[in-house]
Amino acid sequence: MFYSLLLNVKAENDGIIEYYPGRKIHGWFFSVLRSADERISNVMHSNISDKSFTVSSFLGKNVSRPLEVKQGEVYSIRITLLEDSLFELFSNKVFESTLKDQNARFGNVTFKVLNLSVGQSNKWSGFTTEEELFNKDNTQAVVKLKFYTPTLFRIGDLHLREPDPEKVYTSLIRKFNKYSKVKLDENLVGKFKDIKILEKDTILKRVNFGEFYLQGFVGTVTFEVPYEDKLVEAVNVLSNFAFYSGVGYKSTMGLGQCKREEL
Repeated sequence: MFYSLLLNVKAENDGIIEYYPGRKIHGWFFSVLRSADERISNVMHSNISDKSFTVSSFLGKNVSRPLEVKQGEVYSIRITLLEDSLFELFSNKVFESTLKDQNARFGNVTFKVLNLSVGQSNKWSGFTTEEELFNKDNTQAVVKLKFYTPTLFRIGDLHLREPDPEKVYTSLIRKFNKYSKVKLDENLVGKFKDIKILEKDTILKRVNFGEFYLQGFVGTVTFEVPYEDKLVEAVNVLSNFAFYSGVGYKSTMGLGQCKREEL
């Protein structure tokens, strides 16, 4: 199964987080996993590409400037997990026995961990199976994705900062086939270049990582798929999967947060 969890935390003091919070939250997530199961943590850390999780920055907060945190305010962190074993580890062993009512420190701000939401009552939490993704109506030749956080693609030492259908869906199929029990045909990758951008409403946003900046696009992109049954099915499945996997470079730190939108 694929999971999207919401971890709610409350600020214990005022403060300013100067640089992109997603980087610090990512480091905290690894330290928490390491304390629970060092072997799994090491395996995940050494797996350089297509990791089985993403950790967001604080949801709904501007990632392009320092974040002013107010004491008493509740902030939400989104964690997505693509493996059942990781979900079991984090939701049971880690959260219930270690995190609940404990503190986490990001920058100069201490946060109290409040609760973990797994259900589908919030638009950012939920879960699904591969079978459910394949059983949806996967016949739409036009699909629309909204990119909520800066999205970019790394090609060697270069960063592609504009929407590119081939890069979007290649990123998705690699991760999907790595963690799904039901695989998509890898030969479809060669056909992703035929997908067209029908419409886009995007802008570029910059993220300050401290030692460097990254720039990527946010906004909506509508894709048109050549009508070939297997290709259309794959694009529909992957467009729904994007909610759990993220898209592109540094998705494990909350970049490339994406969700399919109704047309």
